[in-house]
Amino acid sequence: MYPVVSLILALLFAFGLGNQIKKYPGVFYTLSVLLVVGISIYYKTDLWDAFPEWFTTYITGPFKRGAFSTALFILVMYAGALNPKWTVTKNLYKVRGELSIIACIITLGHNFIYGTKHFPNLFFHANEMELKYLLATVMTLILILLMLPLMITSFPAVRKKMKPQTWKKVQRLAYPFFALIYIHIMTVFLPKASQKWLEIALYTIIFGGYAVLRVGKACKIHMKKNTVVRYS
Repeated sequence: MYPVVSLILALLFAFGLGNQIKKYPGVFYTLSVLLVVGISIYYKTDLWDAFPEWFTTYITGPFKRGAFSTALFILVMYAGALNPKWTVTKNLYKVRGELSIIACIITLGHNFIYGTKHFPNLFFHANEMELKYLLATVMTLILILLMLPLMITSFPAVRKKMKPQTWKKVQRLAYPFFALIYIHIMTVFLPKASQKWLEIALYTIIFGGYAVLRVGKACKIHMKKNTVVRYS
């Protein structure tokens, strides 16, 4: 199951290589680009025919389908929602920006592999597309528009040139971005609910749990500010 495999890989990647990712981010960005190029060639040239099925299913599949990049985004989400005093949160938070950029790069590869088919259909044969693919493709375009500014402003060199308030406003795009990822996933999975019920349940628990934690954290911050103002 792609979500489970991807989450395990993402956790191993983030916690096993966290220090190296923080120290040599450029290396990991370059490797991510090379991975995207390799996966794209693998599928677009039918190279997968020459490899065993297990390799396509468990090695390249999570990257092609966007499951691995989604798993990285989930880690980024929870890094900002969990208790900042926890060791696991601290370890995630220190590489949150780098994980986000890597996830964005790999997502662009996912968009390319599927987009070469669905984007032309959307623009030239939209009336012939299945509803789920039509909706998913439109949402993909919106996701890309949200993701690119988030990705660009995650680079420290860009962030340093921005006013803190402006940077925070841009980064708030992450909330509709995360919400739309979940909607996008459900758009693809729900028509096959009898087969994808486990994936649907897993993603619903993960994104639902994040929403509860994030709203709870926001309420605590709001209450704390009001308390400070009241007694100052």
